[in-house]
Amino acid sequence: MCGICGAYGLRDLSIVRRMCHVMVHRGPDDEGYYLFPKSSPPESKKDVRPGITKESPMRRGAPRRMKIGLFSRENVGLLTSWSPGSLSFGHRRLAIIDLSQAGHQPMSNEEGSVWVVHNGEIYNFPELRKRLEQKGHRFRSDTDTEVIIHSYEEWGEECLQEFRGMFAFALWDEKKEKLFLARDRLGIKPLYYAQVNDQFLFASELKAILASGLVKKQLDPQGLHYFLSFYSVPSPFTLIQGVRSLPAGHKILVSQNGVRIIPYWDVSFGNKSDVARMDEAEIKLELRRLLEEAVRIRLISDVPLGAFLSGGVDSSAIVGLMSRMSSLPVKTFSVGFGEEGADIDELRYARIIADRFSTDHTEVIVSGKDVLEDLDRIIYGMDQPSGDGINSYFVSKAARKRITVALSGLGGDELFAGYLHFRLLSKIYSFEERFPGMAKKFLVNFYRRAPSKIRERYPINLMGYLGKSFVDKYARVRSLFTEEEKEKIYSAAYLQANRDLMRPEQFLSSLTDNNVQNLIEKISRLELKNYMAHTLLRDMDVMSMIHSLEVRVPLIDHKLVEFVCNIPSHLKLQGSTAKYIFLESLRDLLPEEIVNRKKMGFELPMASWLEKELKPIVEDVFSPRSVKKRGIFDPDQLERVYSDFKKGRAGYLKVWVFVVLELWMRRFLDNPGGLINP
Repeated sequence: MCGICGAYGLRDLSIVRRMCHVMVHRGPDDEGYYLFPKSSPPESKKDVRPGITKESPMRRGAPRRMKIGLFSRENVGLLTSWSPGSLSFGHRRLAIIDLSQAGHQPMSNEEGSVWVVHNGEIYNFPELRKRLEQKGHRFRSDTDTEVIIHSYEEWGEECLQEFRGMFAFALWDEKKEKLFLARDRLGIKPLYYAQVNDQFLFASELKAILASGLVKKQLDPQGLHYFLSFYSVPSPFTLIQGVRSLPAGHKILVSQNGVRIIPYWDVSFGNKSDVARMDEAEIKLELRRLLEEAVRIRLISDVPLGAFLSGGVDSSAIVGLMSRMSSLPVKTFSVGFGEEGADIDELRYARIIADRFSTDHTEVIVSGKDVLEDLDRIIYGMDQPSGDGINSYFVSKAARKRITVALSGLGGDELFAGYLHFRLLSKIYSFEERFPGMAKKFLVNFYRRAPSKIRERYPINLMGYLGKSFVDKYARVRSLFTEEEKEKIYSAAYLQANRDLMRPEQFLSSLTDNNVQNLIEKISRLELKNYMAHTLLRDMDVMSMIHSLEVRVPLIDHKLVEFVCNIPSHLKLQGSTAKYIFLESLRDLLPEEIVNRKKMGFELPMASWLEKELKPIVEDVFSPRSVKKRGIFDPDQLERVYSDFKKGRAGYLKVWVFVVLELWMRRFLDNPGGLINP
């Protein structure tokens, strides 16, 4: 993994150097630059500015071990004054495959007419390389990055269909004077961009765009509005006006004809007849085969490799398969919380798996004091505020002391209906089917008039969903703050200035597929395209990369995803049993107490931390002085949110999101030196 950045329409390489400098954590091993036209060879290992220490030298080789609106096909503006000679690339390298200088980026083809900067891994690069060599291509390195270049030469933009992995790259075709950028199918690797007048900027992190000095540090009201709903900012939006995140499975084409954003892949449900013809036993065998293959191809690395182990079935499956494929004990890493998190601690289950497979196991106990001490770096690492990611930060911090690459079990709940709200929404629809139209209308009116304490009780709380569309129901289940709550929270002046914000239902509707009618599949699609893509994957990327750690996610290998999305939904959620077919495929691998255990969501003792170690920070953030100074929220309403938390009437997340938001704004919007890594 690495950090990439660049500018189209700019002749000033110092801007790209500034962008690269704030991503040193993404690539501590090497840096490089490219400027078109080439007045001199591509530059490498230059200090960014006086007083900044030169980055660590490249590690030498080791033997190999085996609608901008709401998305696509949109012109986002013409670069009317573009002229030849105004393309620059920057790259920070975390060396994973081919540690020699041959892996230096930016990288070109033999004649220097195609250049690329790449972040991620193409796992099937050995097979692609063989195919390309048979077609006459010659390679100068053993990297997957060089395979991208030759694949583009052979197949053009359709090379994306050949890649199996996680990636974000920018490729410059000098002959066509075209910039081609792409992000992997599921959105594992990030890619941000901005158009400023006739300049087009891109980078792996939002802070790198800000470091260019060309984008104003202004909060984006729409991004903030969605943040309060989803406690993360969904693509293509960000919290900075004028900066966008490329959605998963999309590419960007930039030339003097303008900028085009085009989708090249989307998750599809129920469209493969070969899966429909399989019986349960055949599905189970094929699922296991694809899972093993997804893990195996992610074990290629020239640096130490291990795995995160939470004790849940997903990470346990990954560790179990890794252990069977490795001749050495797998290095595993788990997070616990000591006595204050005893009721939510999963360390006991992680130890069962560690013992079962004789792993080289490391446990890290995180306390409120640890969070307080690292809070500034956590906020910096977030890149954009998020209500999640603390656990990823600390397990990555511990893992990086011993490994450079970790495998994670992320993605299983989205694919196999593991979350509670799959069952909750199913229950809501079953409840609704009991009542004809007039009875339904009566219950809706009763619910609206009932006191709030009555409305919170089951099954009366289900009445609030009656008569609403699927997207409305889903948004209500998944939103942290409702639209009504947000209208109260905003200050009068801010609300007046931002009356036309899109509701989360509008955004979620853009992610749906009208051809998908099955309820479980509809939920799974939104989980993959919203929560997983915009919260889990984004947080995993930034919280691991702040420690220069690469994380790989076998469960969302796109071939595995395409197969699972075509498995009948009754084999995923069977009665009250979530992830049924996945569990059945693992019974010969995992202990019964892991396969049969009740699912626990990965929780933090954040409420305790907010009431103790973090309390002074929380009280400062919620103080009338701080709230009035910011001008976005109503001080009385925010005080009510905090009061409800202290009285046990609201969860910690409704407080934590305001803490991370305010601390993020102080660092990235208010502080002139906030882009420097603490």
